[in-house]
Amino acid sequence: MNSNPELSSTWGRAISIVLRALLAVASIVLVIGALLLGLVVAAGIVCWALLRGRRPGPVNLRWGTTAMSRRPRQASAGEVVDVQAREVDRS
Repeated sequence: MNSNPELSSTWGRAISIVLRALLAVASIVLVIGALLLGLVVAAGIVCWALLRGRRPGPVNLRWGTTAMSRRPRQASAGEVVDVQAREVDRS
């Protein structure tokens, strides 16, 4: 048996470096895989919407807004609000 502390610490450092490198590579692979999965899912949703003849809705990129702040403001009793009328198809 070898009881040299320098040799065992050298092997310990080498194993630690190899494990850290493997962990870094695995993390990078996991992140790239998650990004690719997100892209595939997004493309699938867009293609499915287009195949059904519907345009995909706009993307809301506002972070931290609540549902209350996104609602249109209610008009008071005496206020006139102009809206553009459009016909709704019931299909």
